[in-house]
Amino acid sequence: MSDTTATGTPAAQPGRTIETVPVTRVDSGHDLALTVHRLTGARPGPTLVAFGGVHGDEAMGPEEIRRFVSSVDPAELAGTIVAVPVANPYAYAAMSRFTPQDGLNLNRIFPGDRNGSVTEQLAAVLAEIMLQADYFVDFHSSGLYSTVEYSYIMDDGREMATSFGAGLLYHHEPYEGTSSAWAIKNGIASTVCELGGGGQLTDAFLDKAVRQGRNMLKGIGMLAGAPEAIVERQTVMTELVTLRPSKGGTMISHFTPDRLGEVIKGGTVLGEVVDPYTFETLEQLVAPYDSNILVLSREGYTRTAPGDYGFMVGNANTTTTVDELFGT
Repeated sequence: MSDTTATGTPAAQPGRTIETVPVTRVDSGHDLALTVHRLTGARPGPTLVAFGGVHGDEAMGPEEIRRFVSSVDPAELAGTIVAVPVANPYAYAAMSRFTPQDGLNLNRIFPGDRNGSVTEQLAAVLAEIMLQADYFVDFHSSGLYSTVEYSYIMDDGREMATSFGAGLLYHHEPYEGTSSAWAIKNGIASTVCELGGGGQLTDAFLDKAVRQGRNMLKGIGMLAGAPEAIVERQTVMTELVTLRPSKGGTMISHFTPDRLGEVIKGGTVLGEVVDPYTFETLEQLVAPYDSNILVLSREGYTRTAPGDYGFMVGNANTTTTVDELFGT
């Protein structure tokens, strides 16, 4: 194997490196930086950029990145993996969806601003990291009290989403300001994986992140071999709604995380908010479509605040298949 590239510059040696990328200095005197892992493969190939911890209350993401990246031997890899396991360190430390310093949601302000607030500067540096990618994957989970399982299928990331192997896929235009929207605008194929959360079925979801992440690498030619068929059928949802309580208290869930993917009749009470002081039922969260696919749910008992994620369901009557979606 040649030790030079086609341009005559020395080729990077296979292996792992860790880099600290500075972001800014904050008013506490702390130098905010991102930790970036780079796996250089033994063979030439594309570059995959992977983020975890964009939302700090989604603690599964960083661990999914750690296990996924650690499972790949550079000797078997074609191309390069660039991974940022904790994309928002302050939000991760606070276990918050929002950055405490400025209250912003990192995944709504890409590509950020190098001269802006803390979150805006984080987004700007992350966007710069993304620009080296041919492929981009963002590992998310649900937050502190709920559990989720599905992946986004984008027009420019079909191979990533299908080979990742989630049984439920969601197709829609990416929300403005998200990492995936920024990737697509810059010609980078992308997907978003929503796996786990809420402290439920943790080991099973972490195992899925590794198995399905490696399968995705096969699908885009970064690992040898054909991707395996992880599920018998992949269902593509085109309508998805989040049910949020308007009142806080005790959330009693009638559909726990072991029932994710189940089809539920419209009008079914998925859960209810109970006043922990008076025991009064304050609110019911009801399946809105005629036929509903359970995408996000809660354990039997959790606490809840107004506006929290309660349940997420897809419209089972408007689903399609990958082939039908892309006309193949």
